[in-house]
Amino acid sequence: MNKCGYVAVIGKPNVGKSTLINHIVGEKVSIVTAKPQTTRHQILAIATKKAGQILFIDTPGMHVGHKKALNKFMNKTAANSVMDVDLILFVVESMKWTADDEQALKALAHCNTDVILVINKADLIKQKEKLLPFANQVFQNYKFKEIFYISASKGKGVADLEKKIFQYLPETDNYFSDDQLTDKSTRYMVSELIREQLMLRYHQELPYSLTVEVESFQDKGHIIHIHALIWVEREIQKNMLIGKGGESMKHVGIQSRKEIQDLVGKKVHLKLWVKVKSAWADSDRLLQQLGYKDEY
Repeated sequence: MNKCGYVAVIGKPNVGKSTLINHIVGEKVSIVTAKPQTTRHQILAIATKKAGQILFIDTPGMHVGHKKALNKFMNKTAANSVMDVDLILFVVESMKWTADDEQALKALAHCNTDVILVINKADLIKQKEKLLPFANQVFQNYKFKEIFYISASKGKGVADLEKKIFQYLPETDNYFSDDQLTDKSTRYMVSELIREQLMLRYHQELPYSLTVEVESFQDKGHIIHIHALIWVEREIQKNMLIGKGGESMKHVGIQSRKEIQDLVGKKVHLKLWVKVKSAWADSDRLLQQLGYKDEY
């Protein structure tokens, strides 16, 4: 009896959605940093197991109080992800319920799909007796079918959650080949790996004002030549990225190349350029040009 189906994973930013998915898939499909709003696009992550395939839809974290076109795009993408799926995982952080959680919950308002409540980072709460009242409080907001306490980063409780997910999926053949991990192109994955290093390297608001575009990807057999553009909104941001003597950008290039080589399995020659595209994050037209397009 083979099971296969789509599972949307939603919640506020930085709650552990991508970490959970990567753990079940067994590979890094979505980039992960400690900064909120790391995930910007809807990503299909394919977990092939003995029981079948779980087709995870990883979504941007839903949030309030941000008015830029990019933020609206991310909220819309996340809200649309609950359409036509077999199961929804609603992920919250243990002992924390915020306006962003409320925003994410609104996506379920007109949804008839079964929803499992996943309380992440439960291992950080030493007084476990406090978790039950918190869970009961969250349960009052929606008719969840089940509840799971997990630690996505450590994998605690994830195996039991995986077994439960398969119980909700329909009996059918796998939709994708066993070795496929995502529906995204290699060029997309490369751009995300570079952006991950930028988010890890730079602090404060700078990472949210940049995006990465792979301008050229040439596979020459023994080596892949990649040229990528890092777009920022202002000249001062460009200067901050490059830094004194270009040392910061050199570090990003070295770390990105290592990650990309792990992805493609061969030597990579990577060149990075920083360019300015004024107010790109608040322009629907520029967002389209830079690959931020509706998934539906």
